[in-house]
Amino acid sequence: MNDNVVTGDFGNMTAEIAVLLQTGDIDQAVRVSGELLATSDNNLRSLHNEGKPLDEAMQQFIEAAILHVHALRQAHAVSEAFSCAIGALLTVEVYNAGSLVDPARKLRLYSFAITSAIDCFDRMGDATDADDENHRGYILSYLASLLYHYYRATASATPDDSSLPEAYNFLKAIEGSGAIQTPTIRLGEKTVDPATPGPLLVDIMGRAAALGIYS
Repeated sequence: MNDNVVTGDFGNMTAEIAVLLQTGDIDQAVRVSGELLATSDNNLRSLHNEGKPLDEAMQQFIEAAILHVHALRQAHAVSEAFSCAIGALLTVEVYNAGSLVDPARKLRLYSFAITSAIDCFDRMGDATDADDENHRGYILSYLASLLYHYYRATASATPDDSSLPEAYNFLKAIEGSGAIQTPTIRLGEKTVDPATPGPLLVDIMGRAAALGIYS
């Protein structure tokens, strides 16, 4: 695959996925969006290995990830949706490509990630021990803090973005809980800038794996 792939195919597939979601063919939407995400991921990796610019490929990867996570949530596959959102966000950090992805797209993925995490916890029921409770608390605090950061960044860059109201309502509902850390986020003995959240995402992955919700 090369950097010219797919620009036409990509647009056709995103349109197909949108139709599948609108018509309620969710299983097919999950399949097609998963194929599109895999193709986009392979293209991104190939261009990176060849030392070529990643701008367009990263945009396609993130759009494919958003579509696939949305389809998974529609299919009530919440742990898979959570895993995909976190994995996509970490991919951005691995490629050091944060500046290539606009804040609104990150906000959508963080919104998906935190709502999917909460859905997973609801399905699991009450935490059975202190470790599980701690893992849940840290995951939610980190994700809420990152959501807050990208909410502010999106509101500044594109104040009419359609993802802002839902994020605002969620953040407003938890503002008194102490979960939101700002302007930096504490990770063990150090602090992390939410603009470069790689260490937090890796920690979230580990905690989620311990809870059995990261695949």
